[in-house]
Order: sequence, then C-alpha cells, then structure tokens
Amino acid sequence: MFLNKLKLLIFFIQTINHSICEVDLNNITFQHLETLRMEYRNIMQDILQNHPYYIKRKNGVKYCPVPYSHAVDNEEVPYEGIEIINRELKYVVKNCVYEKKYALAYIIILNAIESIGLTYMYRFCEFAIEMNKKGASISDHLKEFSNNLHYKIIPIFNREWISPIPYDCILNVYKKHERNHENYKFTNVDEVYMSDLLDCKNLMKEKVNFISEFKNNITMDDLVMTQDYNNINIKRLLPNDFSGFKRIVGYKNQTFCPGCNKIWSSGVIDVICIFLSCGHGWSCECCSENMTQCPVCHEEITGTQDIHIKTPTRIMKKGLLSLKPRCFLDGREARCMSCHIQINDVDPPTKHVVIPCGHGWYCSQCIDNFTNCILCDQNILSNQCVNL
Repeated sequence: MFLNKLKLLIFFIQTINHSICEVDLNNITFQHLETLRMEYRNIMQDILQNHPYYIKRKNGVKYCPVPYSHAVDNEEVPYEGIEIINRELKYVVKNCVYEKKYALAYIIILNAIESIGLTYMYRFCEFAIEMNKKGASISDHLKEFSNNLHYKIIPIFNREWISPIPYDCILNVYKKHERNHENYKFTNVDEVYMSDLLDCKNLMKEKVNFISEFKNNITMDDLVMTQDYNNINIKRLLPNDFSGFKRIVGYKNQTFCPGCNKIWSSGVIDVICIFLSCGHGWSCECCSENMTQCPVCHEEITGTQDIHIKTPTRIMKKGLLSLKPRCFLDGREARCMSCHIQINDVDPPTKHVVIPCGHGWYCSQCIDNFTNCILCDQNILSNQCVNL
C-alpha cells in the first residue's frame, strides 16, 4: 500500500513538472525563475561579457532591455547592485535571488538565450558570406543550420516570446536565391546574395556575443572548423524537460474572448474559433457555440471554424512548426505554408485557412491552388479569410 502511494506521489510530481507553466510577465515570481533556470541549466555556467546592448546606462542607472517581441508594461529592468560582467550566469541569478530581484534574473537568462541563438545565426551568415567569396559549397552546412533553426532556436524563441525577425530575414534570403543556385550549392560568387546576408547580420550585430567573443577566421579550413564547432555548441541551448509551449500573460494587447471577456491567449485555450462567414475572431469554444451575432461586425454567425496555424521554419524543404495563435498571432508577420512568403497584417486581411481542417496560413495567391490541404491532405471544401 505504501509503495502504491509513493508511486502515485511520484507520478503526481512528474505530471506537475511536465505541465505547461504559466508566466505573468508583469509579475515574475521565484517559481517562474526557478523553472526557467532548471529548464536552461545547460547554459548556467556560461560567463556573461560586458555588452553594449544587454548592459546599458540611462540617466546614471544600469538596466537590461527585455527581449519580448510583445508589448509589456516594463521594457527594461534596472539592475543596480548586481554584478554581471565576467561572471557565470548561475552566480548572477543566485545574487538576484538573494536580492529578490526575480524579474531581473529572468530577463538576464532570456537575454543570454537570445544572444546565443542570434550569435549562432550571425556566425552562419558570416560563414556563408566568406564561403561564397571562395566559391565553396555550403549545402551540408546549410542543411544542418536549417535543422538547428527548426528543432532548437525557433521553438525556443517562439516559446519565450523572443523576436524571430533575424531568422525571418535569413529564410527570405535563401528563398530568394534558391532558384539561382541549384540544389542550394551557392558555389557561384554572388554579390547580391552576400549583400542580403549582410543585411541579416546587421539585424543581429548589436545582440551577439553576450556569452563569448567571436574571432574572425580567414582560411577555408578555419571557416569550416568554426562552423562545425558552432553546430555542436548550439546543442546546449536546448533546455532540459522542454515543453514546446508555455502560457504567458502580460501582453498589453491581449485578446479577450468577446463572449465571456476572459483573456484567452498564450495557449490558455486549446481550441481557437473564428466566426463564419465574416472571418472575425477569436472566441473560446464555449462562447462560440452560444453566440448568434458576430460581436465585431454584428453579422449573423452561420457557423464557426477551429483554426490550426502552422508556419514554415526550415530553409531547405518545407518544414512546418506549430505556432499556437497568441494575440494576433504574436503581432508578427505570418508565412504561407505553400510558398513561404511573408503575409503582412493588412486591411483587407490576406490570411486564409482551409475548411474543414482549419489549417493555415495560406496567402491570397496560393489559397485557390489546392484541392487538398498540403499539411494533412484532407479534401478542401472551402476556405476562409481570417480577420483577427
């Protein structure tokens, strides 16, 4: 009997540990911090460097900028009294806990994660530019880089609300030049291609090397060796006990369900519904069943449609990563599942889902090109333009 109770207790603890964590960005607690620290304990021994972006001064006060891609109450956190430079991340966090500065420690960890991810992308862009100057193929390196983006960096950035704009830039570069370089070999010296990669580097240059300094290498052997090390090194960023999603609240523009006025964002709700035929949304599943008139345009509701959004994350091949809708889909551009083109938030809207599966996004140019959903292969009966 005792052993059965003990097993039940262990199972209960494991269930809690693997459940989705909810974080209020405006009220970071010790438990939020401790969960984050344990998830990313692989980087806790990294040494933080003096950095002009992550360690700033304003009106005589030191502060850290927050990395969120969403608008929150505090866009920076002061850190007077906490030593950061040339110290291991775990000791910086420990000092913050002692001073009960939980939000500061939380932001410093996220800043380290952001810098590690962006430094990896920055180094690859530099590597790709130098290799193109030499007319050398990077096909295998590009494939591994793309896999690391898909399986490591982008899921983490999405999960922690870190802006993916530099990744979007790199994906755009390789989609743009794919036709000019057969099988992604990029062996022809291409000034425009290198210039486009340089633009991506410029998006990241202020945030690289918070953890370590990168030295330029000139010879091809050194370039390849450095990129191989880069691929090995990024693996430590993948957290322990990683769940692909967490509930985050605190976004200034959080979307309320129009029926119950309850905030449904950040994965708190599993099923997101839009109204038909107007395409407005969203609402929780419960309220969508009881409403007869769209609360936005007051058009009669003829039905509802669950939406299941996917977005491309791979450069080579059509890899799709599940991104649950958060307040206006993270306030960021979406990508078409078919052509991978970015879909801007415009009026009238150009984001489509197919019915009945609810998969998207499809752009206006691709939505009528298919009889079956390219993700689940289900027969498409119709489509709906979504107006969040």
